[in-house]
Amino acid sequence: MNFENVKQDIKKLFKVQNGSQISKATGLPYQTVQDLRNEKTNLDDARLRTIEKLYNYQKQLEKENE
Repeated sequence: MNFENVKQDIKKLFKVQNGSQISKATGLPYQTVQDLRNEKTNLDDARLRTIEKLYNYQKQLEKENE
């Protein structure tokens, strides 16, 4: 797994969930999620903790939908 794959998974999450849902489920600030969703902040510049929470949440959703 590489960072490009992680970013693609997070972008999938942004397409299926709104900022409020993601924020509530991950504990990340709503504005942080919105800035990333709207590409005001680049995923390359996000903190590792933020990337990890978003990625893990996407993987959790994938497991629930299997």
